[in-house]
Amino acid sequence: MSVVKIGNGFYFLYIGFAAIFLLLLVLLLKRRSRKTVRTVLLVLLFANLALHYIKQAFPPYREEFPLSLRMSAMQNLCAVSTVLLPFIYLFKKQNVLHDYAYFIGVIGGLVALLYPTETIGKSVVAFDTIRFYLCHTILFAVPMAAAILGVYRPRLKMFWAIPLLFLVWQAFICANDYFLVAVGLVKGSFSDLLNPAFHNSSFTFGVRPDFAWAAKVFDPLVPWFFKTDAFGLNGGKPFYFPVLWLIVPSFVFLIPVYILLSSPFWISEAVKRRRNKRKGVKNVA
Repeated sequence: MSVVKIGNGFYFLYIGFAAIFLLLLVLLLKRRSRKTVRTVLLVLLFANLALHYIKQAFPPYREEFPLSLRMSAMQNLCAVSTVLLPFIYLFKKQNVLHDYAYFIGVIGGLVALLYPTETIGKSVVAFDTIRFYLCHTILFAVPMAAAILGVYRPRLKMFWAIPLLFLVWQAFICANDYFLVAVGLVKGSFSDLLNPAFHNSSFTFGVRPDFAWAAKVFDPLVPWFFKTDAFGLNGGKPFYFPVLWLIVPSFVFLIPVYILLSSPFWISEAVKRRRNKRKGVKNVA
């Protein structure tokens, strides 16, 4: 059976698909009006949102229903982006949410494509394999195409908001997990959620034990009071205060990554403004 494995031909085939998808999207929309570009990008995002729920009608979700409904909630960073990005792009005028959508869409989509944990060992033509790659290709390609085509370009001055909105994304995941436990879609207790090894794909509740190297990087940046179980919530076991433990690491790591990812666009804008100033051309907002 043909399956996806890290580094095999099918792994690179799907990465190639994502690159070609972005290239074709940009080429097809390059000479179109801003309204047309926005409409196409919105259709893609809302189609992705629909797929997030329609997947319940297909295996393996169908066989696990209703417990599989947890997979259509905001269970990780990409799921939150899948649900919220369509509504962010409904705003015609650029705001800070578009800057963050560029960051989280590109990063989330790329990481998933390069390290597709959900597809490893699965058939290359299985519904869930195709759905996974289509979903994350759209998450990556839409914000990137919007930036390349000049519809919503990431701005350097918004760097401060990236870690703050990342924490908001994490808060959605945290609230979602507590809700899923409360309604029984995730089998466990509220105290189980405080165990970093339990239902914690986005590190919302701390560094997972299978990522020991990450603990060495993040732990020195986490204030002691965010790793102290002062209220006895976790029975003295290893503890990270949900979401809040990420405050310092988010500012330390995400701001430089955002500046790097957005630099081609704000540098080109700065060069363009300088060139126009030399020529005496007035910049139009």
